[in-house]
Amino acid sequence: MKRTAIVVNRKPGGPFEPRPRGKKVKDLNITSLIDILTILLVFMLKNISMDAIQKNAPEGMLLPTTITKDELIKKGLVVNVKIYTDKILFGMDNFRIGSLDEFTSNQEVRKNLLSLLKIEADRITNTGSIPSLLIQADKELDCRYITDFINFSASASFANIYFSTIHTDNLTEVLGL
Repeated sequence: MKRTAIVVNRKPGGPFEPRPRGKKVKDLNITSLIDILTILLVFMLKNISMDAIQKNAPEGMLLPTTITKDELIKKGLVVNVKIYTDKILFGMDNFRIGSLDEFTSNQEVRKNLLSLLKIEADRITNTGSIPSLLIQADKELDCRYITDFINFSASASFANIYFSTIHTDNLTEVLGL
């Protein structure tokens, strides 16, 4: 078997020897590496554009829009429904329809609300406008009630359904009393 020496300051088969005093170990010089990385970073930052103007929606895609509650009501093309944990109010006059429990369990309440929604949707359609529904829901309301109400109100021919969350405990402010 042939022995080979590994270069680690020792002679073949001998003990380690101290480094010679006159030789200095060369340090790794990374100055040029940092320069190159800086140039690359500047180049990449200059060529990356974060402008939203360059983002184009595909043809035929309608992006969501927002509108204030007051603008909707002023146009008179919206039916307003307020949903609280203990009651459902219909229209600008806040006509009480029932409670959420009655809405989910009583078919008569659902039938009455659907007929009111259809009457209002037909009234708006007869003016040549698109009927819209504004659902104002209490912030404490479970999402399943909103989903159920959306499915229910879609059968009343509303093309646009807008949502608003009621964040205040001051009912006179929300009800407009």
